[in-house]
Amino acid sequence: MRCLSLIIGVFLTACALPPTTTSDPLLYDPTQTGRAETVVIGIPGALTPITVLSPMERFRTSRRAVVYYRLPGFDGRPGEEAIDIGFAADRITRFVQENALSRVHLIGHSTGAAIAFESAIRIRSTLPETEVQVAAISSALPAPQPTLAGIRGGLGTLAAAARVGSLNPRKVWLEYYRVLAYGRGSRRTRQVAAAADQLVAANEGRIEIPQDGLARRHWTAIRRWPGPEVEALEGVPVTFFHGAGDPVFPLPALRRFSATLPDAKIIAYQDNGHLLFLSYPQVWQDVSAAFGF
Repeated sequence: MRCLSLIIGVFLTACALPPTTTSDPLLYDPTQTGRAETVVIGIPGALTPITVLSPMERFRTSRRAVVYYRLPGFDGRPGEEAIDIGFAADRITRFVQENALSRVHLIGHSTGAAIAFESAIRIRSTLPETEVQVAAISSALPAPQPTLAGIRGGLGTLAAAARVGSLNPRKVWLEYYRVLAYGRGSRRTRQVAAAADQLVAANEGRIEIPQDGLARRHWTAIRRWPGPEVEALEGVPVTFFHGAGDPVFPLPALRRFSATLPDAKIIAYQDNGHLLFLSYPQVWQDVSAAFGF
């Protein structure tokens, strides 16, 4: 089944080295960043456009800029490039340094959270007087969790095919999308099932089956990510916002990872999965509170 082979292949198949990332991924208003003292930088997860982070606009003020990190293949960036966590962290650090920002709030979703962690480490190392804070939404986890996520995704896709009684890739993907959004309990109660139906119906026209080549270029880096250097995150408050039913990076694994960090806490959401910004948009209010806005 193409959908199953795609998901397993994204995580498990070895492939040639991707092209070097060269395009500038940052999207911002230079007029505002030139006068800002603080900045909120949003980094979406794999195969996700920056529009999912548009609620960050509520954080924009005369002294606080909002910046978006664009992933390859989305929002005008070339699709032949690949996610490079080191490149991303270096570019974000250079941006903070060039604009002499005193405080940085990093918001990362899934793979974007890994970029946020590495960016925080580089900023603290390069600019020790700069305050840094991280909000990790549906955070990716260090290896081997991304590979395990691929196995879980393959099994979840098989289960989705069985539920819909079809091998049609789109039908299977839409069913699995429910699980991504609300977790494996997406049909457990009438209320959650209705919410999942409504979410899929509202977004069906925009839900696309991931293209194999781009998916691989997005996941190669995170599949090998060893995790952040824990000691280097000293002085960086981290708040995880995580669906209790996340089928990609399970909450128990997140708890183990969080326990290794010097200053981290978890806010978990029942009856929610990996697409927390869609299934529980109120998460942005919690992010605002964590940042003290």
